[in-house]
Amino acid sequence: MSAVSSQTEAAASAQSYGQGLAIVGIGGLVLSFDIPLIRMSESAFWTVLAVRGLLTGLAVLLIWQVDRIRNPRGQKLIAGWTGLLIVAVFSVAATTFVFAVFNTSAANVVFILAFNPMFAAILSWWLIGERPPLATVLAIPATLFGVLLIIGAGFETGNWTGDLSALATAFLIALALTLSRRSRTDMRYTAALGGLLPAIIALPLVAGEGLHSDAIIWLILNGGVLIPVAMICLAIGPMFVPAPVVSMAFLIETVLAPVWVWLIFGERPVDLAMAGGGVVIATLVAHSVAELRRVRGQRRRLAAQNRVD
Repeated sequence: MSAVSSQTEAAASAQSYGQGLAIVGIGGLVLSFDIPLIRMSESAFWTVLAVRGLLTGLAVLLIWQVDRIRNPRGQKLIAGWTGLLIVAVFSVAATTFVFAVFNTSAANVVFILAFNPMFAAILSWWLIGERPPLATVLAIPATLFGVLLIIGAGFETGNWTGDLSALATAFLIALALTLSRRSRTDMRYTAALGGLLPAIIALPLVAGEGLHSDAIIWLILNGGVLIPVAMICLAIGPMFVPAPVVSMAFLIETVLAPVWVWLIFGERPVDLAMAGGGVVIATLVAHSVAELRRVRGQRRRLAAQNRVD
């Protein structure tokens, strides 16, 4: 009976893990269109901050209200003080991200954001006690080297402020995901709500200067549809998988966003940044393969132990 129970729990755990991977994978894919849509809108900084953040926040409030009608005792909009803290962290991250988009190349932004799994691994070890596997420990200095190459290229091209802002964004996202993981609470709405505070701050400036956008429809699609879907998926992820695994979803954006920007705008990053991005992507791919093998090995050992029992 014990063996049957263990097998059932293992199967449920595997299914839950698979669902988590699918959810964060969808989130990463949708998020890869974020920067291209911002660029396609040809909008000013404060316009992006206000429209993108406000629409994202309103969309999430609408989704939450529909969910509450269906289930009055369902998910809270903000789960306690930890939820407020995570919203605050995402608010700063939303601001630093938009600043980075306006002050460095799209490729640099997503290459540097790809460092957030390493930030998440370090923070999870420090705040939760989830000791990272050897593959992650080895990947940290390699990805850090790649990020330093990209920032070095930024000093050559004058984009270093945007590169550092992207690095701050990577850290803040990793921190928010780790705090969500530690709380063991569903924080699906917190990431998307993080855009509301910067939007509220930007609104008076936009009201005074007016909206500056040549194709605002792309900004509306981005803030009203794509970002809420992506942020909710990525916020749900820590309920099923560790924060470093959730952060791996950003690898999808890392690979695809520069491709979209290259195809649409013909924007090619400088060689040093390309080299750094190549180091980051290669390291994260190797890390993902190693993690997949480790998880499969653990499941095989657990299955073998259950058969013996």
